[in-house]
Amino acid sequence: MRKLLAVAVLAMAFLGIDGLAAEKYVVGVDAAFPPWTWVERGEYKGFDVEVMTRIAALLGFEIEIRDMPWETIVTALAQGKIDILMSGLSITCERMKVIDYSEPYWSVDQAILVREDSALNAITAMIGGRTVGAQSGTTGYMWLEDNLVAQGIGIKVRAYPTYEEAILDLERGRLDSVLCDTDTAQSYIDAGRRVKIVGIVKTGEQYAYAVTKGDPYRLLPKINAGLVQLYESGEWAELVQKYFPGRPVEKIPLKLSLVCR
Repeated sequence: MRKLLAVAVLAMAFLGIDGLAAEKYVVGVDAAFPPWTWVERGEYKGFDVEVMTRIAALLGFEIEIRDMPWETIVTALAQGKIDILMSGLSITCERMKVIDYSEPYWSVDQAILVREDSALNAITAMIGGRTVGAQSGTTGYMWLEDNLVAQGIGIKVRAYPTYEEAILDLERGRLDSVLCDTDTAQSYIDAGRRVKIVGIVKTGEQYAYAVTKGDPYRLLPKINAGLVQLYESGEWAELVQKYFPGRPVEKIPLKLSLVCR
């Protein structure tokens, strides 16, 4: 009996103090989408990174963050190549068909960015043969295609792998404007980039985290519970003020506003 007990204790020592190895899940991100996710000196940083890291610690699992092209990241999640998706992910009806979302945690619209010395306004920046940039696969790019190009508005939409590349081309005069999520647009301004916001497109989007359709690892209950725990503990408010100083803190989870037909 003593020998069996010793073997059991040794096995627990290898597995961890609770006798079970922590489950690890791969989290796909766009590592060039501040203030949600970015890389600094080889380390992943950002609001979503801190939130998911804290949720994992609270609910007893581990995460491995993996940078991926945004235009393929939803497909990667749908195919089970990653387990969780974050990085300011908007809830859309089309995406709902292939992935499952957590409760919403953020509200966002789309900002029209131009160079800081530009005379363009919210209207002239988006008509008259202007060239408008957006990241491929984002709701900003989809909005341009669905609401301007498809309606015959004479603009040229240029797709970019990341918003960082779009902002660089805007600063260099290769674009007339960029359509980008409002908080990300403001982060570029706060970082001293030579751009300004001249208008807001009220898209009424909400962000959420996402898992593979059917939630095969039962992660959504953990993520949703973690969001509530962070909010109730006050940690959520601390993170909001850290990354978005002065922004009102909404009660988490938000009520889903999207209606799909």
